[in-house]
Amino acid sequence: MRKTAFCVIIIIVGMFLLGARPAAAAPSYTYQNVGVGGPTFGAIYAYGLSGVGQVAGSDGGRAFLYNGAIHDLGMLPDPYNVSSNGYAVNAAEQVAGCSWGPSFGHAFLYSGGVMHNLGTLVPAPGDGNSLAYGINDAGQVVGESFPNGGAHHAFLYGNGVMQDLNNLVQNLPANTVLNSARAINTAGQVAGSAAVKISQFTSHSHAFLYSGGNMQDLGTLGGDNSTAYAISTTGLVAGKSEISSTLTIPPTHAFLWKSGVGMQDLGTLPAPYNVESQAYGVNAAGQVVGYSYPASGPPHAFLYSGGVMYDLNNLVNNLPQGVVFQYAYGINDRGQIIANAYLLTPVPPLSGLDMLLLD
Repeated sequence: MRKTAFCVIIIIVGMFLLGARPAAAAPSYTYQNVGVGGPTFGAIYAYGLSGVGQVAGSDGGRAFLYNGAIHDLGMLPDPYNVSSNGYAVNAAEQVAGCSWGPSFGHAFLYSGGVMHNLGTLVPAPGDGNSLAYGINDAGQVVGESFPNGGAHHAFLYGNGVMQDLNNLVQNLPANTVLNSARAINTAGQVAGSAAVKISQFTSHSHAFLYSGGNMQDLGTLGGDNSTAYAISTTGLVAGKSEISSTLTIPPTHAFLWKSGVGMQDLGTLPAPYNVESQAYGVNAAGQVVGYSYPASGPPHAFLYSGGVMYDLNNLVNNLPQGVVFQYAYGINDRGQIIANAYLLTPVPPLSGLDMLLLD
């Protein structure tokens, strides 16, 4: 054994004898551009990530599915055929999103090669808009539906039926409307935002968790408003919350909510990206992704892992010159992340045995 390997052994053994542990190394990632492998129509944005690495998003205003190559999903028939976005995808390559017309948009479920119009909660002709934001591996879809100029209601779609989520909640709190459902996990738990009417002219928005027929208000980080955007397979919830109720324009911080613990403030990236932050993805290990804003200009994407918020731009190996990750919208239980138009895959860290065998 070489002298260097012997020194590594002595250092590690010594640290364990002293009751210490080596500091956790920052995560590291490789990247794959999801715009490679098929026709593209313009700027590409990735919004949805499945548990096994498929990606959904928008390619020049057209919904796409990426599974190693990019596939154009098209749009709903007229009058909803101006543009489309894919916001979520599951392991079966079903995609949920919205297809827009000149004035209205309808939620869709792309399944088996066909884009299905999910309609709205309000019957035609005054049906207005609907958007689908989340899908689980059972094909259940969540989102929001609202008539033109009317109140938003969260919906749950399954088995060919769109249901008003408000009607499924047992003992819905007074003056509360679940107005947007943003994510659903394999257990059928739903996270989103609920409008809470305070007075005739004042209402606040609180993050909620719907589970087993019950709605739980997740509260805030000290401000008046919060919104949940993501839920893990284990029921962890991530989103954003105002941190003050006294400022005219209160800043928002990314949060991670856990049952029995409550809402944790994840803070922001270091300066200059330390003004506000928002979280859009969370996995079963409690890793969170989102973005953090400077006082002016575009944000930087972040990864929160092991109690530390990292700038995602500093974690990717051989990042092409000029590429800046501004937004991260999803992370799965494999640790894969979608950021801008890239799929990031974690590089396995060296195990203790690997370190001992270094020569």
